[in-house]
Amino acid sequence: MIPDFSLPIARYRLRLRALTPIQFPAYAGSTWRGAFGHALRRTVCITREPDCRQCLLWRSCVYSQVFETPAGHGPLLEKINAAPHPYIMQPLATSGQHYAPGEVFSLELSLLGAAIGHLPYLIHAMQQVGERGIGKGDGRYALVAVEQEVAPGAGEWAQIQAAGGSLQALVGVVPLIPPMPERVQVRLLTPLRLLQEGTPIRSSRFTFQLFINALMRRISLLHAYHAEVELPGDFKALSQQAAAVTLGNADLRWHEWSRYSNRQQNHVQMGGLVGSFTLELAGLEDFWPWLWLGQWVHAGKGAVMGMGGYALDCYTGEKAI
Repeated sequence: MIPDFSLPIARYRLRLRALTPIQFPAYAGSTWRGAFGHALRRTVCITREPDCRQCLLWRSCVYSQVFETPAGHGPLLEKINAAPHPYIMQPLATSGQHYAPGEVFSLELSLLGAAIGHLPYLIHAMQQVGERGIGKGDGRYALVAVEQEVAPGAGEWAQIQAAGGSLQALVGVVPLIPPMPERVQVRLLTPLRLLQEGTPIRSSRFTFQLFINALMRRISLLHAYHAEVELPGDFKALSQQAAAVTLGNADLRWHEWSRYSNRQQNHVQMGGLVGSFTLELAGLEDFWPWLWLGQWVHAGKGAVMGMGGYALDCYTGEKAI
């Protein structure tokens, strides 16, 4: 049974031109997230309250809705104290890169659900990041253009804004679930960080059950918070079914990196798994829609910084489809 997914997704590509030398760290997701958050708060905050939770506008402010999404109410939401955020930054293109003045580079950004309507604020915030500087030495950049993927995964991009021009954004699209292939290879493109009782899951303890549980939880919460839809399903039964699924050709390794947390005033370890594994999908029809949709929303911790990104290579027999 295909779940009634109704979370629209929009993917954007910001084309940026370096104005001064810019140097990014080996994994730039945390750098982009921090700079974006500060710029967005400066852009939209009108009360200047030091603690957003004490502000009368907390639950309606663009900054809190996007960057510090308040926990909500209801059966699905009342047990958690932190909501998933409705954006994902794709840092790979800039990670570890150095750009000279005049060079053009790109940052990809995905928005989910109601956050798609906040795009103008987010573009303005990213322009502010460029003016204030980012990376080692606070390198500055200018926004050249904004492109949007016509549909998630289509690979066709349309320019929706040029520098100084009007914004002509497309609507968000709910990804269509294609027919299930016989087999998939799951390629973990960015570190997948899963925790069990606070302990990171390394390759020796990684299972399909842990992976799919994290994915179903994230997708369900994203729907509840950002599409106001509660996805029905017997998730306990699905988890038990997943426990019997074995991984094929598992080639997983641990990738360690750390980020500096301003909140904790310390470096925080953010390592995760990269590599690949295969799944024979016969009998796994109930999991296929979740696996497919997960490519656009990522899985595990640090998804907003681009962690937990994966892609599916689909096969029927020995032929890739």
